[in-house]
Amino acid sequence: MPEPRMTDLAELFQAALDCLIEQQQELNQADDFNNNHGDHMVEIFQAAVEAARKDGESELAEAMQNASLALRGLTGNGSARLYAHGLEQFARQFRKHDISLDDLLSYGQNLLREENDPEQAVSGSTKSGMVLKALVAGLSGWSQSESERAGKTHSLSLGALFELGMAYLQARGRGGSKAEILADAAASASPLGALPHRYQSGKLAIQSLLQAMGQEG
Repeated sequence: MPEPRMTDLAELFQAALDCLIEQQQELNQADDFNNNHGDHMVEIFQAAVEAARKDGESELAEAMQNASLALRGLTGNGSARLYAHGLEQFARQFRKHDISLDDLLSYGQNLLREENDPEQAVSGSTKSGMVLKALVAGLSGWSQSESERAGKTHSLSLGALFELGMAYLQARGRGGSKAEILADAAASASPLGALPHRYQSGKLAIQSLLQAMGQEG
């Protein structure tokens, strides 16, 4: 498998930002509460791109943690707080498992090429297994933290991989490209799935990130 070329987190966030700018008005219309969700998503990823660019050569976990801090500064943007919590959880897991951006890119490329289910894309690679473990743990921690804030029992528990697998099977039933199916599953299984407009924008953002990963190499 070819080695991924060196890139930075800002480039991945920029891919999501470009997509969200294109869909900004549609996302505003999908927001039945304030009709400004598209504006908020563009604001979120603009801040994330800027924070990641300032980090330069920082390690993945540190860059994501700093992006989380930048999003916390977007007052009046509820989605920014939600994404900040998510970035914080993933940063924690990437640091714990010593996951670099190259590791993440390699796993993403392999996953997009795989004909099998996501958990089968780790065969033959211990590091890929650690990336999957970090991603699932980050997703579970994010769901748990949001549920605790709402005074509820979190939806992802020790069976987080099973829950994500079920979301993947349901997404596959809805069809689409591999990147679209994976983005659908991730958005559905995450706290973004609680509101239709956040699920819609989250799926777009995640799909753009995955497609940008797939173009590396």
